[in-house]
Amino acid sequence: MRIPYRFIGSFKGLLFVLAVGVLLATVFYTERLVGEMRANSRKLVTLKVERLKQLFEWGDDEALQEYLTELASKDFPLIVADSTGVPVSWSGLPDLDSLSYGLAQLQAADFQREWLEQGNQPVLLEIPEHHMKFYYYYGDTPQITKLKILPWIEAVIIGGLVLIGYLGFVSIKKSEERSVWVGMARETAHQLGTPLTSLYGWIELLGERPVDPGLKAEIERDLERLKMVAERFNQIGSNAPLSEKPLAPVVEEAVAYIRRRIPQTVGAVVTLETELEENITVKINPMLFGWALENLLKNAVEAMKGQEGRVIVKGCRRGENVILDVADNGIGIPKRLRKDVFRPGYTTKMRGWGLGLSLVRRIVEDLHRGKVFITESAEGKGTTVRIVLG
Repeated sequence: MRIPYRFIGSFKGLLFVLAVGVLLATVFYTERLVGEMRANSRKLVTLKVERLKQLFEWGDDEALQEYLTELASKDFPLIVADSTGVPVSWSGLPDLDSLSYGLAQLQAADFQREWLEQGNQPVLLEIPEHHMKFYYYYGDTPQITKLKILPWIEAVIIGGLVLIGYLGFVSIKKSEERSVWVGMARETAHQLGTPLTSLYGWIELLGERPVDPGLKAEIERDLERLKMVAERFNQIGSNAPLSEKPLAPVVEEAVAYIRRRIPQTVGAVVTLETELEENITVKINPMLFGWALENLLKNAVEAMKGQEGRVIVKGCRRGENVILDVADNGIGIPKRLRKDVFRPGYTTKMRGWGLGLSLVRRIVEDLHRGKVFITESAEGKGTTVRIVLG
């Protein structure tokens, strides 16, 4: 029964791995392109410097002036520094032409450091006969700068798509669970209604004939139980009404019901206790909330696996919330399985349907707008399940 939910977990994991894989592939490919473009930029700067060196050596002043003008193009960020590293000219840098020389020189030096950190080492221009030695620092072209932000843009897009897909998947899954619960609950209530009506008729006939009063009382009690089960299913399949009620009677009734059935359930001595603060009231549907408690208590008792044990229900108020803990000292739940226990279909029993704790979650979270979760559990030491109601 756990296979479907393992598959669902794997699907979500696969979705995440796929998104990370696409993002990493994009980053890798982008970095590779940036590296190739930077290599091309270095080749281009080297060629320009070599050409400039040739023009200096030829002494062609007109061609040299034209080439220097071309070299100062705004499309290519460039800083020319002297032998000590002080910028003497620059081109292609934003908002520096209108600044004073001292401030512009300082900012140009900042660009030098930034480009060196990017791995763009300067190209040396040295002409000994003219006693010239300059360093040509170059930065990334606008195309490289735009390309570098591409992974971030894709990360936002991919992350958004994954988030939308995940939220859509969760929404569809929850909607399907609700539809299953509503359909199953209404059909169960309908199916129980017919034999209940018939049994009540037989009870009336028994009342007209001499019969053991104890037998009749037992039948009536079981009928009332069946009627309550039918009503529970009917209410869980609709918008159940909530009202402010004392908590203690609901808890005590659920504990008493499970206590009477302990011998049939586990065949061992299991002690059920309650520790409730006085005068706790909470907005609940007593019939459905009692059903949720019965399921938690039944699970706690069965966790003893036929051994002697203890189950305790503790209730208190903390600020605006009411806290109810159901703790046992049974076999406990492995950490890797704690996320699955409240999912429909999850069970460790050979003949279980895996609906008990899922029913608890629907009653507490969907109908009472509360929370139910495992606060602690250790294998061989027991489990504590907490309900929080506002």
